[in-house]
Amino acid sequence: MADKSFNAFKMAQQQFDGVAEKLGLDQATRDLLRNPLREYHFSIPVRMDDGTVKVFQGYRVQHNDARGPCKGGIRFHPQETVDTVRALATWMTWKCSVVDIPLGGGKGGVICDPHHLSEREQEGICRGWVRQIAYNVGPFQDVPAPDVMTSGQHMST
Repeated sequence: MADKSFNAFKMAQQQFDGVAEKLGLDQATRDLLRNPLREYHFSIPVRMDDGTVKVFQGYRVQHNDARGPCKGGIRFHPQETVDTVRALATWMTWKCSVVDIPLGGGKGGVICDPHHLSEREQEGICRGWVRQIAYNVGPFQDVPAPDVMTSGQHMST
């Protein structure tokens, strides 16, 4: 069972605060970079193979796009949280910046366990996620990719 007291986003913010102090960043820059620019939270209804409808929770966090479109994967995981997605989007911003890639940080997630879902049900989740975020992704804004328990097949649906 996951440790409910651990919060990945709080850890990312503590890391940021330490680095910001060492770099002597001004308060406005700290305020801008400490939190995501945008977050999307949505419900994804999917008709299951047994005919019932199940509603999955999905997220997309766009941490910062100052260097270019946000980049980051979409995760399927039964213990996904918005704070994990926030942290990973934050860390993606840092990774792209440190290696001088002209992209910002983003990350997405859906609370689900693909091991217990058929391919058709997973496709329904993917299509529902895209319907919710379609106007806010694309090559000039946000570039999703596969991540934990997702694949190129998921991205192509």
